[in-house]
Amino acid sequence: MKLVSAFRSLLMTLLYPIVLVFFSALAILVNLIFNNRNWDDQIAILWGAVSCAMFSVKVRLRGQENIPTGGCIYLFNHTSFFDIFAMQATLRGFRFGAKIELFKIPVFGAAMRRMGALPIARERRDEVFKIYKMAESRIRNGEKFALAPEGTRQIEEKLGAFKSGPFVFAINAKAPLVPVVIRGASKVLHKGKWFPNFDVWSREILIDVLPAVETVGYETKDRPILQEKIRNEMVPYFTNDHS
Repeated sequence: MKLVSAFRSLLMTLLYPIVLVFFSALAILVNLIFNNRNWDDQIAILWGAVSCAMFSVKVRLRGQENIPTGGCIYLFNHTSFFDIFAMQATLRGFRFGAKIELFKIPVFGAAMRRMGALPIARERRDEVFKIYKMAESRIRNGEKFALAPEGTRQIEEKLGAFKSGPFVFAINAKAPLVPVVIRGASKVLHKGKWFPNFDVWSREILIDVLPAVETVGYETKDRPILQEKIRNEMVPYFTNDHS
C-alpha cells in the first residue's frame, strides 16, 4: 500500500498545477461574468474539496454552531497548505489573508484578487494595516476572513508566537474573533515537503471551531489581553489528553 500511496501522491502532485490553473481561471471567469459572492464561494468550496479528494484527505468539522452569522475573523493555527484546503471545503464563505508573494503567481494571483483575498506583505507592517483598514467595511457588511496569527506555517503542530496585526484588525473592525484549531494537516503535508500523503493512502484533518470572542469594548492598547485570551482558548487542543 505504501508503494501505491507514493505513486498516487507523485501523480496527483504532477497533475495539481492543472487543477490550480483550471480553478483559478474558472474563478476569474465566473467573477467577471456574475460578480456574485455566492458563486465565488461555491468555487472556493469545490476547489478545497477537490484538492482534499485528490490526496484522500478526509476533513471532520466540529463546533459549526460556533460560527457567527455575520462578519468575523477566523484565527487558525497554520502548519500546512492543507489547512487552507480543509477550511475551504468545510467552513465556507470566507476569504483568506495570504502572503503577497502568492499574488504574483500568474492566473492564481489574479483569481485571489478577484475573489477578495487579502494580500499580506509580512515585511511591510504599514501596508498590512492599510489592507486591514480597507477590509473593515467588508466585515461590517457580513464578510468573514481567515488569518493565521502565527504569520507563517509552523514546523510542529503547536502554537507559535502570535503577531499583533490580526488582533488590531479585529479591535478596529469590532469583529468577533473565532479561534479555529486544525490538527492532522501537517501529517498530510509537512512544511518543506512536496508530496501529500506519500506514505499512507488516507488521513483525516480535524477542525475545531471554538466559541467566538467579542472584541467590542477592547481598545488597541488591550491587544495583548485579547491575544492571550485567544491563545489560552487554543492551547489545550494541543495537549495529549485532548481528543
